[in-house]
Order: sequence, then C-alpha cells, then structure tokens
Amino acid sequence: MKQIIKDEIIKLLGKIPLATNLARKKFISSFLLGLLDSRKVQFQEIAIHIESDAKLESVERNIQSFFKDYKFDYQQVCLVLLLFLPQKKLTLSIDRTDRTADAVGLWGLSVQYFNDSCP
Repeated sequence: MKQIIKDEIIKLLGKIPLATNLARKKFISSFLLGLLDSRKVQFQEIAIHIESDAKLESVERNIQSFFKDYKFDYQQVCLVLLLFLPQKKLTLSIDRTDRTADAVGLWGLSVQYFNDSCP
C-alpha cells in the first residue's frame, strides 16, 4: 500500500517542479510519508518511519544532508503538502518566534534584544 502511495507522490512530483531527478523525488516521497506517519517534524522521528535497509543513523544523516544542500521553492512545497490535507475547513498555526540569535548560540543577546526593543 505504501509503495502505491509513494509511486503516486513521485508521479505528482513529476508535474510540480519541486525536484528534478528521480532520486530526489523518491527521497521527498519517502520523507513525506515518514512525516505523515510520525506526525512529528524532528528528523530522528521521521527517520524511524522511512522504509530503508540503511541504519537509522544513516537515514537521519541523509535527511540532514538533503535539507542542507537542497534549495526549496517553498510555494511548491506548500502546494504539495496541501494535497495531503483533508478538504475541509482548517486552522493554520504559525510560530513567529524570533530565533535568529538563538540559532547561532547567542541566546543572551536575543534576550537583550527583546528587553531593549520592548517598552
């Protein structure tokens, strides 16, 4: 059953210019299925649900490598993900936390930024 869904996702990716080669299309389809199965966004959780003969650590490294090296058109990603959602009224939740300083390990500076910018 999963292989049928995976094949359909690969066909869909052929119509949407999100990935150009077959290996990337296969990875994206596996990743999307892992994302849907795990219901989480952490790579280690998604890696558990990706069908592969490789060790779990290797699958996780492949995910990290893919996201490090691949440039996305996020509008195309949004369109693909919308195809997986039910056709009913949905609520969108967006995390708008400023993590720029935190991402480089400067949490203290980030706290100072908020203290200085807020009255």
